[in-house]
Amino acid sequence: MNPETGDRFTEEGDDSLFRYFEPDTPEVMKIKSLQGKEYEYSDYLGTIEYTIARHFYEDDREIKDKDAVSALKNIRKNCDKKISFFKHDLETDIIETLIELLEGEPITHQEFKLAIDYVLEVIENRAWMEDEQAYVKWAAYIMGLFTEEESEEYERSVKKLASKLGLSSKHADLMLLKGDEEDYFEFVENYGGEYEGGNEGEELTEEEMIDEMEIKFLSLTDAEKFDFLLENGPDFYELVGLYISELSEKGEFEKIQDLYRKLIEKYDDFIYLYAFMGGAYIEIDPDLAKSYFEKALKSLDKLDDLSDPMKEVLRANLLDLIHKIN
Repeated sequence: MNPETGDRFTEEGDDSLFRYFEPDTPEVMKIKSLQGKEYEYSDYLGTIEYTIARHFYEDDREIKDKDAVSALKNIRKNCDKKISFFKHDLETDIIETLIELLEGEPITHQEFKLAIDYVLEVIENRAWMEDEQAYVKWAAYIMGLFTEEESEEYERSVKKLASKLGLSSKHADLMLLKGDEEDYFEFVENYGGEYEGGNEGEELTEEEMIDEMEIKFLSLTDAEKFDFLLENGPDFYELVGLYISELSEKGEFEKIQDLYRKLIEKYDDFIYLYAFMGGAYIEIDPDLAKSYFEKALKSLDKLDDLSDPMKEVLRANLLDLIHKIN
């Protein structure tokens, strides 16, 4: 709470967000989303997200993403109500911090609703992370609230999830927003121009960046694909698998072998390459596929960037494939 306002909000409870809104205008009513307008509305979006992250980190480590969603929807629906109407601490925290901002930087009711909708979408975009606290943890991490030890633990958990989902270290960094867009923009600058999947200036989610990179990659010539994979294979091993699958569907196994030879000369113990090769040959040459899976098994214990539980999952999957071939 702002020390200058003291306990005005909680003692009286008769203030409301609606009192601070400016009248809606025809121009504002034409705005349907804040996508692409993140910079313009960053104070409001940042205030909402930081308040949620701070409440999770400082006040209630048990809150879940669904609690944040419920609070935001209730505030959006009842922004004309007095603060005393709201019964949950997270709701009053969000309202009070927004009022402090709106006192000096008012916006319209329409803009407020769009800001709430934007944050709700951000929360939804993390629902795939298999954690009821995926968003609140991510927000606390991104906002710099975690201690160094907590940040390291969170990064390990995200990288473990990325590995479980078959995502590379580069994509784990996208999830953590560590140099997030640099790899993407370096890729499109060198291999395909500008992003074409959204409105100009629109901020991309990591899922959109990954999808767009795959689209751009598939549009390259074979020579360009080879060059890119030789330079970046282990960092973007999903694209290695994507290309091998593409060649396999076309029956171009000579190109698969050429790519394999060049990659294996450059990168030792490329476990995912072995696995992709096994998958490419499992139907047409089971014995060859088995040999690739066995190479993957041998390289497994040499990997330092995978957790022991993740190694065991991969080992079990590889052994199951070998067993089916036998």
